[in-house]
Amino acid sequence: MVLAVVSFQVFPGRDVTVIKDGAAYRVSTVFDTEADALLAAEVDLEPGDRVLAGYGGSHASVAVQRARPVVVEVDGEIVEVRTHASTVAGVLAEAGIDLRDGDEVTLDGHSAALRSSLASAAYVARRAAPVTHEVAALSPSTLRVGIVRARPVAVVVDTMQVELSTAATTVAGVLADLGMTVREGDLVRPSLETPVTAGLTIRLAKARSVNLRLDGKDQVLYTQARSVADVLGILAVVPRPDDVVTPAPDTLITNGMSIVIGLTRTVEEVFEEAVPPATVYESDATLAPGQVRVVPGVPGLKRTTYGVTYKNGVEASRAVTAAGVVRQPVPTRHITGGAAGSSGRPTLDVPGYSGPYSSKLNVRATWYNASHGAWAREDPNYGTTKTGVQLDYGICAVDPSIIPLGTRFYVPGYGTCLAADTGGLVKGSTVDLGFPEEAGQNPWNTQNLDIYILD
Repeated sequence: MVLAVVSFQVFPGRDVTVIKDGAAYRVSTVFDTEADALLAAEVDLEPGDRVLAGYGGSHASVAVQRARPVVVEVDGEIVEVRTHASTVAGVLAEAGIDLRDGDEVTLDGHSAALRSSLASAAYVARRAAPVTHEVAALSPSTLRVGIVRARPVAVVVDTMQVELSTAATTVAGVLADLGMTVREGDLVRPSLETPVTAGLTIRLAKARSVNLRLDGKDQVLYTQARSVADVLGILAVVPRPDDVVTPAPDTLITNGMSIVIGLTRTVEEVFEEAVPPATVYESDATLAPGQVRVVPGVPGLKRTTYGVTYKNGVEASRAVTAAGVVRQPVPTRHITGGAAGSSGRPTLDVPGYSGPYSSKLNVRATWYNASHGAWAREDPNYGTTKTGVQLDYGICAVDPSIIPLGTRFYVPGYGTCLAADTGGLVKGSTVDLGFPEEAGQNPWNTQNLDIYILD
């Protein structure tokens, strides 16, 4: 604080300027200049406050230099001091507190150095606190200095032991103070969240870095594994005789080593493709001549399953294990109006047939082959139908009460079929489409559709 000193002449009465808490007061004194001036200015001195006076002629200046209240928390005790110190170090010296190696100092809850300024901390505290007219903005605020005593701990990193004193409160804080980063795969005991107590031993087993090539793909593995066999166990890999593992499984792991694992794997891969709908051309005498009506079709779906063998991530072979149409396409109907054909019936123009048809019938279309029949494979009648012909593509089973045996009809997505067989489950508007056994296990998707009776 700056003390204003004015000259004055010595005489029994004096004008005195009193400066306190940043404000100036003008009073008059006769006897004891300092005491009378402080009393007239209603100044209450507190422990540690300083009074500075200056004289000159008939004038005098008296300044009150307030001591700053500071609370020091250390070793579970609270020490209150009023000080003119400007730094944390000065406060601790006045409070008679010695710091030890590793002790942590805080000022108003924030980490602080011994040279940290009390004035700066007090300014921040005033800015953070609300200021009212009843409390002077420049009145000193109580500051809090905290001392966290360092505790002796031991840190064992792999086989190296480090002993230190630290004020960190958790295992994670101790390792951070040592500049150690805990990576995935590192083993820390006790856990990072464990509170620090005096004499605690912290063990950190650093994971080894392994450059791994698995099935042709490179990656870095951080692991506590002791051998290549341990790495295989972590990856849940059981090598087969034709697999490649280098170095050998009993090789010990060293930091930065490279391991190559080339496996032979067979997986199923499914490929699906759309089956475009065919177009069926019909004539309908009920439509006006030249009128065309198009009923859009629906694409089908063919699914092919492959057994694919990979060696060291590279495809070595591929074979079809199953194939079939899982959804038959519904053909697009192109219907043209006009006179009927010479037979007086509507006509059909499709792959494999062009000519009249007698009627349409909505049926449930299923499929079968010779293995679905009543005869064993070694029986001479194996594959023989009701009419005596051998079952093959284009031979179908029907309910003769709906479709007489010998009738030909067209099935969209299948083709022309001959009603030449019957079946215990083929009842009503159901047709069972014949397929050779080599067509596979799913050559047709059961569905409802319109068929065209040709005869």
